[in-house]
Amino acid sequence: MLGQIISKTLPNSRWALATVVVLLVIELTAFIVAWTAELPGFNLKPSSERRESAEILDFDMPHHEALIDWLRDFPRERLQAMSDFAGFRVERLRSKLPLLIGGLDRLGILPILAALVIQLKDMHWPPQASWPEVFLFALLMGLYWLSVLQVGVRFRLELYDMLLKKALAP
Repeated sequence: MLGQIISKTLPNSRWALATVVVLLVIELTAFIVAWTAELPGFNLKPSSERRESAEILDFDMPHHEALIDWLRDFPRERLQAMSDFAGFRVERLRSKLPLLIGGLDRLGILPILAALVIQLKDMHWPPQASWPEVFLFALLMGLYWLSVLQVGVRFRLELYDMLLKKALAP
């Protein structure tokens, strides 16, 4: 984004071109480093995937049980009030979330990739994005980040609600 802003404000400057190229190299280098950092864990065998998932569940299970035991130490009325409030918040978030992201949490990255393909199919070099396009791309990225944060909040709320209900169960 910084490269786009520099190329728009100083389009005929060698300094601007050099800065944009350096920023692009930094971005590509960071992408390659992040990608290669994942390679040792990259294994396409389904058995290793199942084993890794089982190890994660085995590690998380005692913590889950300890949380439920800790919650059971609270007075039952307080637990019921917390459970009711968490349930209310989950329902409220479920009703508000589609206003921001629609079906994005179910479709995942597919709508974004489709939008990128449609947007970049006629792209030429050097890119000549107008100021409204730069602003709209920044707004789109911000809204996407906000939607990812909201989905994370919803998952956390659902976990709290589930833990409180399990603590209330006899």
